Amino acid sequence: MSFSLLTNGRVITDFVRNSLVAGAILLSTITTSFAIEGGTQTYLLGVRDSFAGIVPGPGVYFNNDLVFYTGAVPELVIGGVGVVEPDVGVFLWRPNVTFVYEATLWGGTPALSVSLPVVAASMDAEGVVGGFTGSFTDKTSGVGDLSITTILGWHNGKIHTSVSVSFYLPLGKYEPASVDIGAKTASVLNLGKNRFAVDPTVSVTYFDPDSGFEISGSLGVTVSAKNSATQYQTAPEFHLEAATMFHLAHGIAIGLTGYAYKQFSEDSGPGADQIKDALDLASLKAEAYGLGPVVTYSTKIGNQPINIKAKYIKEFSVKRAFEVDKFWLTFGFVF
Repeated sequence: MSFSLLTNGRVITDFVRNSLVAGAILLSTITTSFAIEGGTQTYLLGVRDSFAGIVPGPGVYFNNDLVFYTGAVPELVIGGVGVVEPDVGVFLWRPNVTFVYEATLWGGTPALSVSLPVVAASMDAEGVVGGFTGSFTDKTSGVGDLSITTILGWHNGKIHTSVSVSFYLPLGKYEPASVDIGAKTASVLNLGKNRFAVDPTVSVTYFDPDSGFEISGSLGVTVSAKNSATQYQTAPEFHLEAATMFHLAHGIAIGLTGYAYKQFSEDSGPGADQIKDALDLASLKAEAYGLGPVVTYSTKIGNQPINIKAKYIKEFSVKRAFEVDKFWLTFGFVF
């Protein structure tokens, strides 16, 4: 490995820099960006994995995340309407630009990340609670909610730490659900959450360049404002993500990544109470776990560092949310 990047007085290898293009810096700000209240999280679970705690050297980092996932749940209230056996498929393109600055703040490296995702979603269901029975399909596509993340990172030998705060701005289109009982159709999917949210997260990475062993972890919580259209207050959503990687020769790394998600308190407000009554639920607290393989490849085309990452995450033990399979492909560049 040749040494070429100096960050806060510490030399980082070309190998690490290339990997960071789609790894560490993209701990950024991610949202699923199509709102299914109680069915998906504001924070896109699984976005943080390899090098989650590392903020790289100054530069402009551009990533393209292509995410496809499918999921199902027996019953769910979407946009204020109870839907029977919804089965959803989502394709998400999340372009993300991160600016890492040369300045030092509180002994760390500051950065700013911005993302405005594009979503195409489709849902098949078997009826509406209190409305009609029979299959129907709903589709939507367009631009989702804007997310902005401030980041600050520190390096201490093989230990790297970062603190970030993500802000979710409800720019995506949102309308309360509508049902046509006569035609047996319903429009329930949206492109935005219709609420502001903030997500502080702490990430840590241990990386030994000599052995190629890495372990990374992130812990955060999403705090949301009330959805004014449905009068639904989502309780704080805690998320823990981790990855164990083995960095091999020729820019290849393989490993496992996973996450845990849990609400420790109840959703509230008139909208939440109506959901409990409609579906006869004692609790609305959501919970989910996911695990799967991840592979990264770092190289250069000329002087341009490029990183490609592929991963698959299988969810399990999910409660009161869509249980999904996620297929993820990332292309990253640094300028």
